[in-house]
Amino acid sequence: MTAKNKILVLGRPKVNKEQIINSVVSQTPLDYNVEAKDSDDGARITWSLNTRYYQAQLEFWVDNTETLPPSQIKHMEEWLANPDLHSEEESCSIPEDPSMAQLQEHLSEVVDAIIFAFDPTDPSSFSDILPWARFAKLHAPGVLLCVAVTADGKPVEASKDEWFEWCVANGWEWLDLTDADPDTEYTVGRLREALESNEWANMEPIRKPLNCEKPPATTAEEAPSIAFQDTAAEPHEPATKSEWDGFEGVAQTLDPARIDAMHRALFSGDREDDDMAAVLDRIRSARNEISQMDQDKARTRAAELAMAVAKMLT
Repeated sequence: MTAKNKILVLGRPKVNKEQIINSVVSQTPLDYNVEAKDSDDGARITWSLNTRYYQAQLEFWVDNTETLPPSQIKHMEEWLANPDLHSEEESCSIPEDPSMAQLQEHLSEVVDAIIFAFDPTDPSSFSDILPWARFAKLHAPGVLLCVAVTADGKPVEASKDEWFEWCVANGWEWLDLTDADPDTEYTVGRLREALESNEWANMEPIRKPLNCEKPPATTAEEAPSIAFQDTAAEPHEPATKSEWDGFEGVAQTLDPARIDAMHRALFSGDREDDDMAAVLDRIRSARNEISQMDQDKARTRAAELAMAVAKMLT
């Protein structure tokens, strides 16, 4: 059986999709002509993903999107105007392209990540995401990334709020590579982290030798502290029993797989210079994302974050 280890990279021909891949998989650009092989289905690029905790053999499948029929473009425009149009559906009423139905059924067996790249200087190109939004609703791949990138690499000052809001409402992670001063979560580094944190079907844990010496325990004075605030906090009263009971109640409902995925997103990577400052940046980024959620979801995600950090300290 074919492993579900494919990353589908989609966008119009003028979008440099291979350059996005180069930025993700290596510090120096790959020789695309050597690493990739052309096929009738588009270019394919193999990637050996090696982190501190696991390794996996993945493959990027690169293909061009095509302009949709007018009726589907109109539907996408309506969906952009109302991002919650399909958010609560159990059955999918997004328009279907019969010619793609069989292809997407096949892809669902091998694809567990989609990177949709579009040029915000050509707003109409965002409509190309429609058939893949339908694919995402029906087959729920582990990673859904919507990447704004220009052909010339220049910043784009125009508002991108409608695309961001659509992504938030429909389960796609928004990455804006056209921002002249991007936030931490909008960089190519975050794109890689999203792929690293996925539960790939063929991932193999990296096991440490059993005879390795346990590092000496540090004292409370020597142990580094992790600050969740940008500035020093004032002393506060200890948590009450009801507060701890509330936290434990939420913690008991958490999915261990999600905690493990968040732990890898915060602390994984094969960069030797990945110091505490970089880890704190990722924790602050996760905290900022949680602050934008509704109360119930934020409470769960905050507990997942706390457990993921605690896992590193144990």
